[in-house]
Amino acid sequence: MSNFKFLNRVNENLFIIANEAEKLFKDGYFEQCIAQTRRLAENLCREVMGERAQSTDTFDDMLATLKDTPAQNDFEKEFIDDLYFLKKAGNEAVHSLTVKQDGNLALDCLQRAFEASINYAVFKKGADSNLLDKMFDEKLLATGRKGRKNSIKEEYERLEQEENDKKRSSVKKSSSKNKRNKKQKDFDDSDEDYENNKSFSGENEKPLWREILETIAAGLIIAVVYFLIFNK
Repeated sequence: MSNFKFLNRVNENLFIIANEAEKLFKDGYFEQCIAQTRRLAENLCREVMGERAQSTDTFDDMLATLKDTPAQNDFEKEFIDDLYFLKKAGNEAVHSLTVKQDGNLALDCLQRAFEASINYAVFKKGADSNLLDKMFDEKLLATGRKGRKNSIKEEYERLEQEENDKKRSSVKKSSSKNKRNKKQKDFDDSDEDYENNKSFSGENEKPLWREILETIAAGLIIAVVYFLIFNK
């Protein structure tokens, strides 16, 4: 399996070059991989140029012609930018006096080559525009098996789902907090009602023994007063 499988349907020769670049990367030949992606970029450029490219034109000549082409859209600009990146990285890998074996740069080159190949397949060869949603699959590169996510659309859907989950979680926490506050308020209100109702239910009334004592005391006071007044 290859990230560039789609390329085989539009240009078998370009697919072979791209597939070889992936194999070099997997085997740890990073500088050779970078050089191979430069070769792919030059062939892509010549394919896009078509009859406008002379057999004697260099990669630089063809890139300059493409860059000077008026009315470029975003995809064309991206395509040219990717080709420039691959040319520069490839030239440095080929002409370097020391072996660097930069795996990160090699991976960047493969990803750039992948994007450039998609633009070529869609806008030059009329491939399905759904290809524009595809993402370079690093798991496929390393293991030959597709990763769980391999398209921009799927990635956007994942991010959107995560955002929705966060919102739902926030709403649940807010709802739970409101419920707790309401329960606490209801509990406080019930305590207040209980205290208020105690007076109505007679819980705050005087004990019976105290009422009896007060009645007896009142009777004695009346008796004493009566005695003092009517015994003169």
